[in-house]
Amino acid sequence: MNNLIRMDLYRMRKSKGFWICLVLALAFALLMTPLVWALASLGRMFSEEMTPFPATALLTDIIKEPFPMFNAMLALLAANAFFFADIENGYIKNIAGQMPKRGFTILSKFIAAVPLNLLFMTAGVAGNLIGTAIFQQIDPSGDILQSVLVFLVKFLLIQSLCAILLLVTASCRSKSLGTVLSVLFGCGLLSLVYSGISSGLNSLLNLNNFQLGKYMPDQLLSTLDPSLATSLIVAIVTNAVFLLLAIRVFDRRDVK
Repeated sequence: MNNLIRMDLYRMRKSKGFWICLVLALAFALLMTPLVWALASLGRMFSEEMTPFPATALLTDIIKEPFPMFNAMLALLAANAFFFADIENGYIKNIAGQMPKRGFTILSKFIAAVPLNLLFMTAGVAGNLIGTAIFQQIDPSGDILQSVLVFLVKFLLIQSLCAILLLVTASCRSKSLGTVLSVLFGCGLLSLVYSGISSGLNSLLNLNNFQLGKYMPDQLLSTLDPSLATSLIVAIVTNAVFLLLAIRVFDRRDVK
């Protein structure tokens, strides 16, 4: 198992797609505050009533947002490409045949996604911090510990989305479906779907304004200050359910 994890980490390190997505994530993080500053300056040119660009930015808010702009999507796209690479290139059959259980390959990929996601999150925070420092004064006041807890919970949430992508690659063997899900999850584009489902459930079950989006990992990931308790429970349950399903499905399917 240790050799399998090392092999997956080596594959990821040698992947051009991984490095391209990581560089783009750093670039987007660097550019976020300059773009906001430019838009605010442009707006002030046409209307003096617009709120001026803030002179300071809270360090706690930067730590709480490790996926600025499109970085969550880029992390998931990199993870999906990595998950599918051995299936796409055909050498999964040789690897799986040497394992006591084929599902070990799924577990190894999930573990290899840990440094992948941490690298993207670190790039997001570091790039955002550098880009913000050029235009604003960084205010270190605030609850840093709480911000770090949000950072760690968001790490568990992005891992849970990776568990869903693993199930897709293991059961459907569809890189394109995983890519679509990566874009939808990473950009938070499923909020309208969750709203529609919530409306249907409220009507059918006479619920009191139930909101499904408040309990979905992709929506919690895009929230600046999510409920830590709810997010932690959602992340743990999603990781456990989808990872176990992915392992079980891959164990039962023929490796091609």
